[in-house]
Amino acid sequence: MFTTVQDNDFASTVDSAERGVVIFTKKLCPHCKNMLKMLEKFQRIVPGIPVFTVDSEDCPESMTLASVERVPTVCVVKGGKILAQKTGLMNPREMEAFYESA
Repeated sequence: MFTTVQDNDFASTVDSAERGVVIFTKKLCPHCKNMLKMLEKFQRIVPGIPVFTVDSEDCPESMTLASVERVPTVCVVKGGKILAQKTGLMNPREMEAFYESA
């Protein structure tokens, strides 16, 4: 359901994504776990949107490339570019509105 991205393929993954969502997480972060569950629900509401996960501890270069400082942070990718990002919790409907507005 989700694709894990590492530092060595982050830039190429974003560049080649026509659309998608990138979420930056941390293994022991409870809010990150809640956001991953929310993104599963989001994918049922808006099917066909790929979700890419990046572990902030394992991938500091990806954090820098995306200008992400805290987790959980969700980035909207459209046309190979990160168009918007939001840190913190959202519900599936808020996520849908955030994705559509980017």
